[in-house]
Amino acid sequence: MALGDVVLVATDLSESADEAIKLGHEHAQRAGGKLVVCHVVHEVLRSAPLFPQAIQADMEAVIHAESHAAAAVEDRVKDLTGRPSNGFEVRIESGGADASILRVAEDVGATLVVTGSRGLTGIARLLLGNVAERIVRYAHCPVLVARPHKRTNKILATTDLSELSQPGVALAGQVAAEQRGALTVLHALDILPSPAFGFTVPFGGAPVIPPPELIEQMRGAADGVLVGMTERLGIKAERRVIEGDAATVVIRTAEELDAELVVVATHGRTGLARVALGSVAEKIVRGAHCSVLVARSH
Repeated sequence: MALGDVVLVATDLSESADEAIKLGHEHAQRAGGKLVVCHVVHEVLRSAPLFPQAIQADMEAVIHAESHAAAAVEDRVKDLTGRPSNGFEVRIESGGADASILRVAEDVGATLVVTGSRGLTGIARLLLGNVAERIVRYAHCPVLVARPHKRTNKILATTDLSELSQPGVALAGQVAAEQRGALTVLHALDILPSPAFGFTVPFGGAPVIPPPELIEQMRGAADGVLVGMTERLGIKAERRVIEGDAATVVIRTAEELDAELVVVATHGRTGLARVALGSVAEKIVRGAHCSVLVARSH
């Protein structure tokens, strides 16, 4: 199944969501798949049994808002993608944004959900919060968090070498093949463990840094695992093993490569259920300068 077979784009009609529409269109177009664009109208119905006319007025307001939203979404998609009206489906929902989008994703059998990096506020802050965060956490399929970036055809996949991180590498290989892009697979060699778990002198002592020869052995071993992983998945990619904190290394490497996309699995060593995104993945989605594709590890 191709990533773009059924693409659901979540839009709040903001400029941030425009990039989501563009990227969703591109993925669906490459796969010859279906594009569904969803907008959620906030619904507030009063609980006033003694005043049914108030409830009726609210319902009429919602219906009016949904009608206007449908027209606005259709115009936006046509302007941004050049698709005709019958070249995509518009879904207008009412209620909670994240719950509605997740419900539509299940309903249409989405193979990819695309969302903007921030919403109507336009606040220049890091991503994960509110609607986008919950979509990434709970969606049954991969989620693409869209950020504007020039097309460089460079893709960066990150792995902690665990089996749970392999879906991210596999998905990155699929995207690279579809786009004929250059793929780099990265492993961050964190040689300084957290003080809570690492080898430290009691009462605030400095962590013990492994000797250079041991670090080189660790680097070689990690590269060997990367070779086996890429060969097993049938992926051609440049391999990199870089020392440092995983999220920091990934974000910095993406900038150095001028990558247009970073691909990360939802969790690695922890093996937690999909409700837990994982701190490394969360930091990457928040801090990357480009779009981030979050693969679901089952």
